Amino acid sequence: MSVRLSDRIKTLELWGQDLSLSSSLLKGDESRIISSRGKEEEDRISLLPESLLCHILSFLTTKEAVCTSVLSSRWRNLWKWAPTLELETADFTNDEACVDFIYQKLQTFQTLREFNLCINFSKSKTDASLYEPCLGKLINRKIQRLVVDCYRDIEIPLTLTSCESLVCVSLYSVKLNAFESLFLPCLKIMYLEDVVFPPRGDNNWFLDTPRLEYLTLIDNQFKGFKIVAMSDSVKVDVDVDFELKTQVTQHDMTERNIVYDLLKNFSAVGVLTLSWQTLKLIYRLQQMNPLPKFHGLTRLRAIISLNASLEVLPIVLESCPNLKHLSLELVKDDDPEAVVTKISDVLSFCLVSSLEYVEMESPVVTDEATEEKLVRYFLENARSLKKLSRSSFVTV
Repeated sequence: MSVRLSDRIKTLELWGQDLSLSSSLLKGDESRIISSRGKEEEDRISLLPESLLCHILSFLTTKEAVCTSVLSSRWRNLWKWAPTLELETADFTNDEACVDFIYQKLQTFQTLREFNLCINFSKSKTDASLYEPCLGKLINRKIQRLVVDCYRDIEIPLTLTSCESLVCVSLYSVKLNAFESLFLPCLKIMYLEDVVFPPRGDNNWFLDTPRLEYLTLIDNQFKGFKIVAMSDSVKVDVDVDFELKTQVTQHDMTERNIVYDLLKNFSAVGVLTLSWQTLKLIYRLQQMNPLPKFHGLTRLRAIISLNASLEVLPIVLESCPNLKHLSLELVKDDDPEAVVTKISDVLSFCLVSSLEYVEMESPVVTDEATEEKLVRYFLENARSLKKLSRSSFVTV
């Protein structure tokens, strides 16, 4: 019986054994094997405790873990105790087969802590809502890690409910069903990309995540977002570009408050990353609604365009009175908006009092004149500056 496992099985070599099973044969006593060298050797892996074997299986995909069931009677049902269920729809004939498999494994799996689902691109017109009921059952199983990635032209619907066990949630191209508030007391990591929140008019959605340590928001569609609680050490990455009206006036209260209301959630965070798309929104709306003050912010990473407006930099720094560490990634932007490279002469409070470290990263081929202007700006105005460093990277 020929057995081939993933290259990941090689990680087991840290036990000091030659664990290559690519050509191993089972023979008589299942604790003995015939290796690819033709010598009879003891199967030391199978002698390990079941808890350790299940931990080993957790490093494999579900497809790989199921393959271990042919190794011996000891391994036959061990994969059902593996804490991770990782699936790709491309491994199934259609969506119905994948959903049936998930339902079947929900009944079979003894323990389940992590669920990863990748919905691959498909030319078929199957409604993505087919996955909604089984995903709801998974959340009710009190799993700790939920990852759903949808690579189709339509978002997959998902009902996310208050859950005491969730530690990590990662969603890509998902449409959340209506909710008013979510209490996720153990959640530490939340990654939301291209997530569509349900419409609530002028009302907010409330998230209560007292242990949240990492939050990433990328191109999400929402107009009201209120985070009630986060940990004191939370790190936030914001890369959003709302579809606002072309011309926003003083009377468009919802439009002009959208960026302010979002960023106000993070006024107490210590580490923040802002993308260039988000900074352009800040610059566009800053005259109608200034940024909130980030009193707790000590480290800021900002992605800024060299060939677009640099006026946004002092605007952001003015909102960070206690900033100590600033990291700038300088990029080129092809946006046809007006080019303004003048930096305001009005010095922000952090430049005068607290900023100590500045790091600047730029492409190898860059606008050196503008970059030099930035360097002079910090050297001349940052009175507490201890170190300014520059580095280059290659763009692909």
